[in-house]
Amino acid sequence: MFEIENFSYIRFIHPFEWVMLGIYCIVIFAITFGIQVFQIRKNPVYKYYTWGVFMKIMSSVVFCLIYIYYYNGGDTVSYYETSRAVVNLAMKDVGAYFDVVTSSPSLSGYMTFDRETGYPWPYMYFDSQSFFMAKTLAPLLFLSGKSYLVGSVMLSWFSFFGVWQFYLTLCRHFPGMEKRIAYGILFVPSVLFWGSGILKDTITFSAVCWFIVGMDNLLTSRGGRIRNGLIVVAALYALLSVKPYVLYSLLPGSVIWAVTVWVKRIKSKFVKVTMIPMAVVVALIMGYLGLSVLGGKMGKFSVEKMLVTASITQKDLKQDYYQGSSFDIGDFEPTVGGMLGKVPIAMRVGLFQPFVWEARNVVMIFSGLENLAYLLIAVFLVFKIIRNPRRLFRILNQYPILILLLLYTLLFSVMVGLSTSNFGALVRFKIAFMSCYVVLLFILHGFLSKQGEKERREEINPLRKSPSGYRRVSAGSAVRS
Repeated sequence: MFEIENFSYIRFIHPFEWVMLGIYCIVIFAITFGIQVFQIRKNPVYKYYTWGVFMKIMSSVVFCLIYIYYYNGGDTVSYYETSRAVVNLAMKDVGAYFDVVTSSPSLSGYMTFDRETGYPWPYMYFDSQSFFMAKTLAPLLFLSGKSYLVGSVMLSWFSFFGVWQFYLTLCRHFPGMEKRIAYGILFVPSVLFWGSGILKDTITFSAVCWFIVGMDNLLTSRGGRIRNGLIVVAALYALLSVKPYVLYSLLPGSVIWAVTVWVKRIKSKFVKVTMIPMAVVVALIMGYLGLSVLGGKMGKFSVEKMLVTASITQKDLKQDYYQGSSFDIGDFEPTVGGMLGKVPIAMRVGLFQPFVWEARNVVMIFSGLENLAYLLIAVFLVFKIIRNPRRLFRILNQYPILILLLLYTLLFSVMVGLSTSNFGALVRFKIAFMSCYVVLLFILHGFLSKQGEKERREEINPLRKSPSGYRRVSAGSAVRS
Protein backbone atom coordinates (compact mmCIF):
# COMPACT_ATOMS: atom_id res chain seq x y z
CA MET A 1 0.00 0.00 0.00
CA PHE A 2 2.98 2.32 0.50
CA GLU A 3 4.32 2.26 -3.05
CA ILE A 4 4.07 5.44 -5.11
CA GLU A 5 1.32 4.91 -7.65
CA ASN A 6 -0.03 6.93 -10.51
CA PHE A 7 -3.01 9.14 -9.89
CA SER A 8 -6.29 7.27 -10.34
CA TYR A 9 -9.87 7.91 -9.29
CA ILE A 10 -11.00 5.22 -6.83
CA ARG A 11 -14.03 3.22 -7.95
CA PHE A 12 -14.20 0.57 -5.22
CA ILE A 13 -12.71 -0.37 -1.87
CA HIS A 14 -9.89 -2.89 -2.26
CA PRO A 15 -10.34 -6.16 -0.26
CA PHE A 16 -6.98 -5.58 1.44
CA GLU A 17 -8.38 -2.34 2.90
CA TRP A 18 -10.97 -4.39 4.80
CA VAL A 19 -8.18 -6.53 6.25
CA MET A 20 -6.31 -3.38 7.28
CA LEU A 21 -9.49 -1.92 8.75
CA GLY A 22 -9.92 -4.99 10.96
CA ILE A 23 -6.35 -4.64 12.28
CA TYR A 24 -6.69 -0.90 12.89
CA CYS A 25 -10.05 -1.35 14.62
CA ILE A 26 -8.55 -3.91 17.02
CA VAL A 27 -5.90 -1.35 18.00
CA ILE A 28 -8.39 1.53 18.24
CA PHE A 29 -10.86 -0.38 20.40
CA ALA A 30 -8.09 -1.76 22.61
CA ILE A 31 -7.01 1.82 23.31
CA THR A 32 -10.62 2.95 23.70
CA PHE A 33 -11.55 0.19 26.11
CA GLY A 34 -8.39 0.80 28.13
CA ILE A 35 -9.26 4.49 28.49
CA GLN A 36 -12.81 3.63 29.55
CA VAL A 37 -11.70 1.10 32.18
CA PHE A 38 -9.17 3.56 33.61
CA GLN A 39 -11.48 6.58 33.64
CA ILE A 40 -14.86 5.10 34.55
CA ARG A 41 -13.83 4.66 38.18
CA LYS A 42 -13.37 8.40 38.46
CA ASN A 43 -16.17 9.49 36.15
CA PRO A 44 -19.18 7.20 35.43
CA VAL A 45 -20.08 9.05 32.22
CA TYR A 46 -17.24 7.13 30.52
CA LYS A 47 -19.76 4.31 30.14
CA TYR A 48 -20.67 6.08 26.88
CA TYR A 49 -17.06 6.35 25.68
CA THR A 50 -16.69 3.05 23.85
CA TRP A 51 -20.17 3.36 22.38
CA GLY A 52 -19.30 6.83 21.13
CA VAL A 53 -16.15 5.63 19.40
CA PHE A 54 -17.97 2.59 17.99
CA MET A 55 -20.78 4.68 16.49
CA LYS A 56 -18.28 7.18 15.08
CA ILE A 57 -16.24 4.49 13.34
CA MET A 58 -19.28 2.58 12.08
CA SER A 59 -20.68 5.84 10.67
CA SER A 60 -17.37 6.47 8.92
CA VAL A 61 -17.48 3.03 7.27
CA VAL A 62 -21.10 3.53 6.18
CA PHE A 63 -20.19 6.98 4.85
CA CYS A 64 -17.40 5.48 2.72
CA LEU A 65 -19.65 2.75 1.34
CA ILE A 66 -22.43 5.16 0.39
CA TYR A 67 -20.10 7.64 -1.27
CA ILE A 68 -18.21 5.00 -3.24
CA TYR A 69 -21.06 2.70 -4.29
CA TYR A 70 -24.14 4.97 -4.17
CA TYR A 71 -22.86 8.44 -5.09
CA ASN A 72 -19.92 7.07 -7.14
CA GLY A 73 -17.53 9.60 -5.65
CA GLY A 74 -17.78 13.22 -4.59
CA ASP A 75 -15.75 15.79 -2.69
CA THR A 76 -14.68 13.21 -0.11
CA VAL A 77 -12.92 11.18 -2.81
CA SER A 78 -11.36 14.32 -4.27
CA TYR A 79 -9.97 15.25 -0.84
CA TYR A 80 -8.55 11.76 -0.56
CA GLU A 81 -6.96 11.81 -4.02
CA THR A 82 -5.48 15.27 -3.41
CA SER A 83 -4.10 14.22 -0.03
CA ARG A 84 -2.71 10.99 -1.50
CA ALA A 85 -0.74 13.03 -4.01
CA VAL A 86 0.68 15.07 -1.11
CA VAL A 87 1.70 11.85 0.69
CA ASN A 88 3.35 10.55 -2.47
CA LEU A 89 5.27 13.82 -2.80
CA ALA A 90 6.53 13.46 0.78
CA MET A 91 7.72 9.92 0.04
CA LYS A 92 9.50 11.07 -3.10
CA ASP A 93 10.96 14.45 -2.00
CA VAL A 94 10.60 15.58 1.62
CA GLY A 95 11.95 19.06 0.87
CA ALA A 96 9.42 19.63 -1.90
CA TYR A 97 6.69 18.34 0.41
CA PHE A 98 7.48 20.90 3.10
CA ASP A 99 7.64 23.68 0.50
CA VAL A 100 4.16 22.76 -0.76
CA VAL A 101 2.47 22.40 2.65
CA THR A 102 4.01 25.57 4.15
CA SER A 103 3.35 27.93 1.25
CA SER A 104 0.21 29.26 -0.40
CA PRO A 105 -1.13 27.33 -3.41
CA SER A 106 0.60 28.46 -6.60
CA LEU A 107 1.22 27.24 -10.12
CA SER A 108 4.87 26.55 -9.35
CA GLY A 109 3.82 24.51 -6.33
CA TYR A 110 1.35 22.54 -8.41
CA MET A 111 4.07 21.74 -10.95
CA THR A 112 6.07 20.11 -8.14
CA PHE A 113 3.77 17.11 -8.59
CA ASP A 114 4.21 14.76 -11.52
CA ARG A 115 2.74 11.56 -12.97
CA GLU A 116 4.67 9.51 -10.43
CA THR A 117 3.14 11.24 -7.42
CA GLY A 118 -0.20 11.98 -9.01
CA TYR A 119 -1.67 15.46 -9.29
CA PRO A 120 -3.99 17.08 -6.77
CA TRP A 121 -7.38 18.08 -8.06
CA PRO A 122 -6.80 21.68 -9.30
CA TYR A 123 -10.06 23.04 -7.87
CA MET A 124 -8.96 21.81 -4.46
CA TYR A 125 -5.29 22.65 -4.67
CA PHE A 126 -5.88 26.28 -5.63
CA ASP A 127 -8.52 26.75 -2.93
CA SER A 128 -6.65 27.38 0.34
CA GLN A 129 -9.48 26.00 2.54
CA SER A 130 -9.80 22.78 0.57
CA PHE A 131 -6.05 22.24 0.33
CA PHE A 132 -5.70 22.77 4.09
CA MET A 133 -8.11 19.87 4.50
CA ALA A 134 -5.93 17.73 2.24
CA LYS A 135 -2.75 18.71 4.09
CA THR A 136 -4.36 17.91 7.44
CA LEU A 137 -5.41 14.49 6.19
CA ALA A 138 -1.98 13.62 4.76
CA PRO A 139 -0.30 12.37 8.02
CA LEU A 140 -3.32 10.19 8.82
CA LEU A 141 -3.36 8.89 5.27
CA PHE A 142 0.31 7.97 5.57
CA LEU A 143 -0.36 6.09 8.82
CA SER A 144 -3.23 4.24 7.16
CA GLY A 145 -1.18 3.07 4.19
CA LYS A 146 -2.96 5.53 1.85
CA SER A 147 -6.19 3.61 2.28
CA TYR A 148 -9.35 5.64 1.71
CA LEU A 149 -11.37 3.46 4.10
CA VAL A 150 -8.81 3.35 6.92
CA GLY A 151 -7.90 7.01 6.43
CA SER A 152 -11.55 7.96 6.87
CA VAL A 153 -11.77 5.92 10.08
CA MET A 154 -8.57 7.48 11.44
CA LEU A 155 -9.83 11.01 10.79
CA SER A 156 -13.16 10.15 12.37
CA TRP A 157 -11.45 8.69 15.46
CA PHE A 158 -9.18 11.69 15.99
CA SER A 159 -12.07 14.11 15.54
CA PHE A 160 -13.98 12.23 18.25
CA PHE A 161 -11.61 13.47 20.97
CA GLY A 162 -12.90 17.03 20.65
CA VAL A 163 -16.51 15.85 20.60
CA TRP A 164 -15.94 13.79 23.75
CA GLN A 165 -14.34 16.70 25.61
CA PHE A 166 -17.36 18.82 24.68
CA TYR A 167 -19.60 16.11 26.13
CA LEU A 168 -17.61 16.05 29.39
CA THR A 169 -17.81 19.84 29.62
CA LEU A 170 -21.60 19.87 29.39
CA CYS A 171 -21.87 16.97 31.85
CA ARG A 172 -20.00 19.07 34.42
CA HIS A 173 -22.48 21.91 33.93
CA PHE A 174 -25.60 19.73 33.94
CA PRO A 175 -25.22 16.74 36.29
CA GLY A 176 -28.16 14.39 36.01
CA MET A 177 -28.54 14.99 32.26
CA GLU A 178 -25.71 12.76 31.10
CA LYS A 179 -27.93 10.51 28.98
CA ARG A 180 -29.67 13.43 27.28
CA ILE A 181 -26.38 15.15 26.57
CA ALA A 182 -24.96 11.91 25.15
CA TYR A 183 -27.87 11.63 22.73
CA GLY A 184 -27.49 15.30 21.80
CA ILE A 185 -23.75 15.20 21.14
CA LEU A 186 -22.52 11.64 20.61
CA PHE A 187 -25.45 9.96 18.87
CA VAL A 188 -27.11 12.48 16.53
CA PRO A 189 -27.65 10.48 13.29
CA SER A 190 -26.92 13.26 10.79
CA VAL A 191 -23.82 14.42 12.68
CA LEU A 192 -22.53 10.85 12.92
CA PHE A 193 -22.93 10.33 9.19
CA TRP A 194 -21.82 13.67 7.73
CA GLY A 195 -19.28 14.37 10.49
CA SER A 196 -17.41 11.07 10.23
CA GLY A 197 -16.00 11.11 6.72
CA ILE A 198 -13.24 12.89 4.83
CA LEU A 199 -15.03 16.22 4.63
CA LYS A 200 -14.44 19.70 6.01
CA ASP A 201 -17.42 19.25 8.31
CA THR A 202 -15.60 16.56 10.32
CA ILE A 203 -12.75 18.94 11.17
CA THR A 204 -15.04 21.96 11.58
CA PHE A 205 -17.31 20.32 14.14
CA SER A 206 -14.36 19.00 16.14
CA ALA A 207 -12.73 22.45 16.10
CA VAL A 208 -15.96 24.07 17.36
CA CYS A 209 -16.05 21.53 20.20
CA TRP A 210 -12.44 22.21 21.15
CA PHE A 211 -13.06 25.97 21.06
CA ILE A 212 -16.00 25.69 23.46
CA VAL A 213 -14.02 23.36 25.75
CA GLY A 214 -11.03 25.72 25.85
CA MET A 215 -13.20 28.79 26.44
CA ASP A 216 -15.13 27.06 29.21
CA ASN A 217 -11.93 25.99 30.95
CA LEU A 218 -10.58 29.53 30.76
CA LEU A 219 -13.80 31.02 32.14
CA THR A 220 -14.08 28.47 34.95
CA SER A 221 -10.31 28.40 35.69
CA ARG A 222 -10.00 24.68 34.96
CA GLY A 223 -6.52 23.51 34.00
CA GLY A 224 -3.66 25.71 32.91
CA ARG A 225 -4.39 29.01 31.22
CA ILE A 226 -1.58 28.51 28.71
CA ARG A 227 -2.83 25.06 27.74
CA ASN A 228 -6.44 26.19 27.33
CA GLY A 229 -5.35 29.34 25.53
CA LEU A 230 -3.44 27.20 23.03
CA ILE A 231 -6.52 25.00 22.57
CA VAL A 232 -8.65 28.05 21.74
CA VAL A 233 -6.02 29.46 19.36
CA ALA A 234 -5.58 26.09 17.61
CA ALA A 235 -9.36 25.71 17.21
CA LEU A 236 -9.66 29.24 15.81
CA TYR A 237 -6.80 28.56 13.39
CA ALA A 238 -8.47 25.37 12.18
CA LEU A 239 -11.79 27.17 11.64
CA LEU A 240 -10.08 30.06 9.83
CA SER A 241 -8.25 27.58 7.61
CA VAL A 242 -11.21 25.35 6.77
CA LYS A 243 -14.47 27.32 7.16
CA PRO A 244 -13.76 30.87 8.37
CA TYR A 245 -17.39 31.98 8.13
CA VAL A 246 -18.22 29.73 11.12
CA LEU A 247 -16.65 32.44 13.30
CA TYR A 248 -19.40 34.90 12.36
CA SER A 249 -21.81 32.71 14.28
CA LEU A 250 -19.47 31.49 17.01
CA LEU A 251 -17.76 34.67 18.22
CA PRO A 252 -20.78 36.87 19.12
CA GLY A 253 -22.22 34.23 21.44
CA SER A 254 -18.76 33.57 22.89
CA VAL A 255 -18.28 37.23 23.77
CA ILE A 256 -21.69 37.49 25.45
CA TRP A 257 -21.05 34.19 27.25
CA ALA A 258 -17.75 35.49 28.63
CA VAL A 259 -19.29 38.81 29.67
CA THR A 260 -22.17 37.03 31.44
CA VAL A 261 -19.76 34.80 33.39
CA TRP A 262 -17.73 37.85 34.39
CA VAL A 263 -20.78 39.84 35.50
CA LYS A 264 -22.10 36.91 37.56
CA ARG A 265 -18.94 37.00 39.66
CA ILE A 266 -19.69 40.55 40.79
CA LYS A 267 -21.47 40.42 44.14
CA SER A 268 -22.74 44.00 44.28
CA LYS A 269 -26.11 44.40 42.54
CA PHE A 270 -25.44 48.10 42.02
CA VAL A 271 -22.17 47.40 40.25
CA LYS A 272 -23.86 44.73 38.14
CA VAL A 273 -26.61 47.10 37.02
CA THR A 274 -24.14 49.84 36.14
CA MET A 275 -21.54 47.58 34.54
CA ILE A 276 -23.77 45.36 32.37
CA PRO A 277 -24.62 48.05 29.76
CA MET A 278 -20.98 49.08 29.57
CA ALA A 279 -19.84 45.47 29.31
CA VAL A 280 -22.31 44.75 26.52
CA VAL A 281 -21.16 47.80 24.55
CA VAL A 282 -17.51 46.87 25.01
CA ALA A 283 -18.28 43.29 23.98
CA LEU A 284 -20.06 44.42 20.83
CA ILE A 285 -17.19 46.74 19.91
CA MET A 286 -14.65 43.99 20.49
CA GLY A 287 -16.70 41.58 18.42
CA TYR A 288 -17.01 44.08 15.57
CA LEU A 289 -13.29 44.88 15.63
CA GLY A 290 -12.45 41.19 15.76
CA LEU A 291 -14.58 40.38 12.72
CA SER A 292 -13.18 43.42 10.90
CA VAL A 293 -9.62 42.24 11.51
CA LEU A 294 -10.56 38.73 10.39
CA GLY A 295 -12.17 40.12 7.23
CA GLY A 296 -8.82 40.29 5.48
CA LYS A 297 -8.08 36.68 6.31
CA MET A 298 -11.53 35.54 5.26
CA GLY A 299 -11.25 36.97 1.75
CA LYS A 300 -14.29 35.74 -0.17
CA PHE A 301 -15.91 34.92 3.19
CA SER A 302 -15.89 38.53 4.40
CA VAL A 303 -19.32 39.92 5.29
CA GLU A 304 -19.72 42.02 2.14
CA LYS A 305 -18.68 39.26 -0.26
CA MET A 306 -20.70 36.63 1.56
CA LEU A 307 -23.88 38.65 1.23
CA VAL A 308 -23.29 39.09 -2.50
CA THR A 309 -22.55 35.36 -2.89
CA ALA A 310 -25.66 34.41 -0.90
CA SER A 311 -27.86 36.67 -3.03
CA ILE A 312 -26.46 35.26 -6.29
CA THR A 313 -26.85 31.70 -4.98
CA GLN A 314 -30.53 32.17 -4.21
CA LYS A 315 -31.18 33.54 -7.70
CA ASP A 316 -29.35 30.52 -9.13
CA LEU A 317 -31.78 28.22 -7.33
CA LYS A 318 -34.50 28.93 -9.85
CA GLN A 319 -32.53 27.19 -12.60
CA ASP A 320 -33.90 23.87 -13.85
CA TYR A 321 -30.71 21.85 -13.39
CA TYR A 322 -31.30 21.41 -9.64
CA GLN A 323 -34.20 19.08 -10.48
CA GLY A 324 -36.27 19.72 -7.37
CA SER A 325 -33.45 19.39 -4.80
CA SER A 326 -33.28 23.14 -4.21
CA PHE A 327 -35.28 25.50 -2.03
CA ASP A 328 -36.10 29.14 -2.64
CA ILE A 329 -36.29 31.76 0.13
CA GLY A 330 -36.76 34.52 -2.43
CA ASP A 331 -34.44 37.18 -3.81
CA PHE A 332 -32.83 39.68 -1.47
CA GLU A 333 -30.43 42.58 -1.86
CA PRO A 334 -26.83 41.86 -0.77
CA THR A 335 -27.05 44.29 2.16
CA VAL A 336 -27.58 43.91 5.89
CA GLY A 337 -31.08 45.37 5.51
CA GLY A 338 -31.93 42.97 2.71
CA MET A 339 -30.64 40.06 4.76
CA LEU A 340 -32.65 40.99 7.86
CA GLY A 341 -35.87 40.69 5.89
CA LYS A 342 -35.08 37.04 5.18
CA VAL A 343 -34.01 36.07 8.72
CA PRO A 344 -37.23 34.22 9.75
CA ILE A 345 -37.46 32.05 6.63
CA ALA A 346 -33.69 31.45 6.59
CA MET A 347 -33.85 30.33 10.24
CA ARG A 348 -36.69 27.95 9.39
CA VAL A 349 -34.63 26.46 6.58
CA GLY A 350 -31.51 26.12 8.72
CA LEU A 351 -33.25 24.55 11.72
CA PHE A 352 -36.03 22.37 10.31
CA GLN A 353 -35.52 21.62 6.62
CA PRO A 354 -35.53 19.47 4.63
CA PHE A 355 -39.00 18.34 5.61
CA VAL A 356 -39.90 14.70 5.00
CA TRP A 357 -42.09 15.53 1.98
CA GLU A 358 -39.19 17.44 0.38
CA ALA A 359 -36.88 14.39 0.35
CA ARG A 360 -35.84 13.06 -3.05
CA ASN A 361 -33.61 10.16 -1.93
CA VAL A 362 -33.07 7.77 0.97
CA VAL A 363 -30.49 9.95 2.72
CA MET A 364 -32.79 12.97 2.66
CA ILE A 365 -35.71 10.88 4.00
CA PHE A 366 -33.71 10.03 7.13
CA SER A 367 -32.71 13.68 7.48
CA GLY A 368 -36.35 14.74 7.13
CA LEU A 369 -37.48 12.32 9.84
CA GLU A 370 -34.74 13.57 12.15
CA ASN A 371 -35.71 17.19 11.54
CA LEU A 372 -39.35 16.33 12.27
CA ALA A 373 -38.38 15.00 15.71
CA TYR A 374 -36.46 18.18 16.54
CA LEU A 375 -39.31 20.32 15.26
CA LEU A 376 -41.75 18.61 17.64
CA ILE A 377 -39.40 19.15 20.59
CA ALA A 378 -38.92 22.80 19.60
CA VAL A 379 -42.70 23.36 19.39
CA PHE A 380 -43.13 21.82 22.85
CA LEU A 381 -40.44 24.12 24.26
CA VAL A 382 -41.96 27.20 22.64
CA PHE A 383 -45.31 26.51 24.32
CA LYS A 384 -43.57 25.97 27.65
CA ILE A 385 -41.59 29.19 27.32
CA ILE A 386 -44.63 31.23 26.28
CA ARG A 387 -46.42 30.13 29.46
CA ASN A 388 -43.49 31.22 31.65
CA PRO A 389 -40.83 33.20 29.73
CA ARG A 390 -39.02 34.29 32.88
CA ARG A 391 -38.06 30.69 33.57
CA LEU A 392 -36.03 30.58 30.37
CA PHE A 393 -34.13 33.73 31.35
CA ARG A 394 -33.44 32.27 34.78
CA ILE A 395 -32.02 29.12 33.17
CA LEU A 396 -29.84 31.13 30.78
CA ASN A 397 -28.64 33.33 33.63
CA GLN A 398 -27.77 30.32 35.76
CA TYR A 399 -26.04 28.46 32.90
CA PRO A 400 -24.38 31.07 30.62
CA ILE A 401 -22.93 28.36 28.35
CA LEU A 402 -26.48 27.89 27.04
CA ILE A 403 -26.35 31.49 25.78
CA LEU A 404 -23.47 30.48 23.52
CA LEU A 405 -25.31 27.40 22.26
CA LEU A 406 -28.48 29.39 21.61
CA LEU A 407 -26.88 32.33 19.77
CA TYR A 408 -24.52 30.09 17.80
CA THR A 409 -27.42 27.90 16.70
CA LEU A 410 -29.66 30.79 15.66
CA LEU A 411 -26.94 32.77 13.85
CA PHE A 412 -25.56 29.76 12.00
CA SER A 413 -29.02 28.57 10.99
CA VAL A 414 -29.68 31.98 9.41
CA MET A 415 -26.32 31.94 7.63
CA VAL A 416 -26.91 28.44 6.27
CA GLY A 417 -30.46 29.29 5.18
CA LEU A 418 -29.27 32.38 3.31
CA SER A 419 -26.25 30.93 1.56
CA THR A 420 -27.04 27.28 0.79
CA SER A 421 -28.31 26.28 -2.62
CA ASN A 422 -29.77 22.80 -2.19
CA PHE A 423 -30.80 20.25 0.43
CA GLY A 424 -27.72 18.07 -0.03
CA ALA A 425 -25.40 20.95 0.83
CA LEU A 426 -27.80 22.16 3.54
CA VAL A 427 -27.63 18.89 5.49
CA ARG A 428 -23.84 18.91 5.36
CA PHE A 429 -23.35 22.55 6.32
CA LYS A 430 -25.63 22.16 9.34
CA ILE A 431 -23.21 19.70 10.95
CA ALA A 432 -21.08 22.52 12.38
CA PHE A 433 -23.93 23.58 14.69
CA MET A 434 -26.28 20.59 14.69
CA SER A 435 -25.10 18.98 17.93
CA CYS A 436 -25.14 22.35 19.72
CA TYR A 437 -28.72 22.78 18.52
CA VAL A 438 -29.88 19.29 19.48
CA VAL A 439 -28.22 19.23 22.90
CA LEU A 440 -29.68 22.68 23.61
CA LEU A 441 -33.16 21.30 22.86
CA PHE A 442 -32.58 18.27 25.08
CA ILE A 443 -31.20 20.29 27.98
CA LEU A 444 -34.05 22.81 27.88
CA HIS A 445 -36.53 19.94 27.64
CA GLY A 446 -34.92 18.47 30.74
CA PHE A 447 -35.47 21.72 32.63
CA LEU A 448 -38.95 22.54 31.35
CA SER A 449 -40.66 19.13 31.31
CA LYS A 450 -41.81 16.93 34.20
CA GLN A 451 -40.37 13.89 32.43
CA GLY A 452 -36.99 15.61 32.14
CA GLU A 453 -36.97 16.56 35.82
CA LYS A 454 -37.79 12.97 36.79
CA GLU A 455 -34.96 11.66 34.61
CA ARG A 456 -32.53 14.12 36.17
CA ARG A 457 -33.37 12.91 39.67
CA GLU A 458 -33.08 9.26 38.66
CA GLU A 459 -29.79 9.70 36.81
CA ILE A 460 -28.13 11.81 39.45
CA ASN A 461 -28.62 9.24 42.26
CA PRO A 462 -25.89 6.82 41.10
CA LEU A 463 -23.68 9.82 40.36
CA ARG A 464 -23.83 10.89 44.01
CA LYS A 465 -22.85 7.41 45.18
CA SER A 466 -20.05 6.96 42.69
CA PRO A 467 -16.35 7.55 43.41
CA SER A 468 -16.33 10.46 40.95
CA GLY A 469 -16.30 13.04 43.73
CA TYR A 470 -19.91 14.22 43.58
CA ARG A 471 -22.09 14.46 46.67
CA ARG A 472 -25.76 15.17 47.18
CA VAL A 473 -26.81 18.79 47.73
CA SER A 474 -30.35 19.01 46.33
CA ALA A 475 -32.90 17.16 44.21
CA GLY A 476 -31.48 18.39 40.95
CA SER A 477 -27.86 19.41 41.38
CA ALA A 478 -24.44 18.18 42.42
CA VAL A 479 -21.14 19.76 43.39
CA ARG A 480 -17.60 18.55 43.61
CA SER A 481 -16.57 17.38 47.07
